[in-house]
Amino acid sequence: MTRFALAVPHWGPFGDPREAAGLAHRAEVAGWDGYFTWGGFVSGDDPPAAYDPWVVLAAVATATSRIRIGTCIAPLPAFQPHVVASIVASLDVLADGRMILGVGIGDVPRSFEVFGQAGDARTRAAQLDEALDVIVRLWTGERVVHRGEHYVVDGFTLAAVPVQRPRVPIWVGGDSAPAKRRAARWDGWIGPDENPTEATADDLRRVREDLSTDGERIDLVWAGALDDAGTADWAMIPVLGSRESCDALVDAGPPPR
Repeated sequence: MTRFALAVPHWGPFGDPREAAGLAHRAEVAGWDGYFTWGGFVSGDDPPAAYDPWVVLAAVATATSRIRIGTCIAPLPAFQPHVVASIVASLDVLADGRMILGVGIGDVPRSFEVFGQAGDARTRAAQLDEALDVIVRLWTGERVVHRGEHYVVDGFTLAAVPVQRPRVPIWVGGDSAPAKRRAARWDGWIGPDENPTEATADDLRRVREDLSTDGERIDLVWAGALDDAGTADWAMIPVLGSRESCDALVDAGPPPR
């Protein structure tokens, strides 16, 4: 059965953590299964007036008790992996095991270059893979020594570990073949990125086939048209537009199951 989640930007009418908490509580009452916030800093020519996505999720965690919470998606190369490991573990504890980490390489190069970080996709993809390996090792609570191409951990033990075992679920976004291969190594895939309103049920079926790995099944998180989401594990619905339209969408609850 498909579960339905909201993807709410960390800017706009519900970017403020207080507003996000109120909306998340209403979403839980209305029967939604998840509340996810976006995670980028710059997605176009100018940065939005955004709040910190991790703080937003902390507010959402304390305002809810049932629904899943997480990022959709966090540009992981923008953060140091030990920082993400600590934040996400803390959020999982705060939410009593309801956190999901959705990640990707990020969108436009400028969103990294504006902070002096690598903008090319190949480098960011390598950083994403290495960071995920470091994060899940830190989540074990064991001492980690790592010297890689992009990151160093010189003997560190993360004191705060997630509630969920073996780890907080990791969903990977991206339409490219490497992104799908990466998702197949973890717990879920989020997409499509490009032209989601034009995606079809056939596209969804092909993705499911692409993600088949030795009989293992991962979560398929569909951000395309709802009419075609029937075989997805999750349908991710963006909360965009005026405050009134967003309120109406959330309070109406998810589509019939």
